Amino acid sequence: MKEFKDFPNKYTAYINDRDIRDFGALVESFKVGASPVTNHIYQGRNRTGFTELSYEIGMLPLTVSIFFSAPSRRELSVNKSRLDAALIGKPELCMPDGFYYTASLQSAGDLAMLGQEDNQMIAVCQYSFNAIRHDALRTITGNTFRAEGTAPRMDARLVCTASQAYSQIQVGSVVFKNVAAGDVLTADGITGRLLINGEPAAQRTTFMKLPYVVPGLQTIDCPETLTISYAPTWV
Repeated sequence: MKEFKDFPNKYTAYINDRDIRDFGALVESFKVGASPVTNHIYQGRNRTGFTELSYEIGMLPLTVSIFFSAPSRRELSVNKSRLDAALIGKPELCMPDGFYYTASLQSAGDLAMLGQEDNQMIAVCQYSFNAIRHDALRTITGNTFRAEGTAPRMDARLVCTASQAYSQIQVGSVVFKNVAAGDVLTADGITGRLLINGEPAAQRTTFMKLPYVVPGLQTIDCPETLTISYAPTWV
């Protein structure tokens, strides 16, 4: 994945590690909005206080103005079409602010061209996304650690190697059963997979939720030393 130091200038961005200049495009400007928060509260009748029952933090709005340049109308249109296609699905955007954005495209904008055919055509289009802002994936070793980020929960991958046989062993929020010495156990809250030695093993586990980490100092339960991977996520 691209790092902020890889940016040749402030107008470059990457889509799934591909430079948008490959599409004849540059970032003219971009705006990151605040993550929406929905609170569920209970306030007794005629009471001056309330109790917070739960809350949800949604994906933040991301608006990007893209500048296109090409010798002809056709080439400019083709470049925009290629960029639009790259944004379909669940693209990973690396923006000039040094953050990654796992994005969902909401609007690709209209194409209004200016210039002279067979000389230089330009256009600016506005793209709108809902996105999750995060850093590159981090991997640490040890069951007690301090996680960065501000999202209340950040999906995590836990990996350990059994030093002995276990009838059952807890790996964070997942319990693996009938484990042999040397087995490599993976509880992956990022991809939603539970593996033993790289093979699907959901039938040999019990769990209520997949692994995640929270901001700050914490300890994840496991009798073996864990390798923990997560992406610091910022609301």
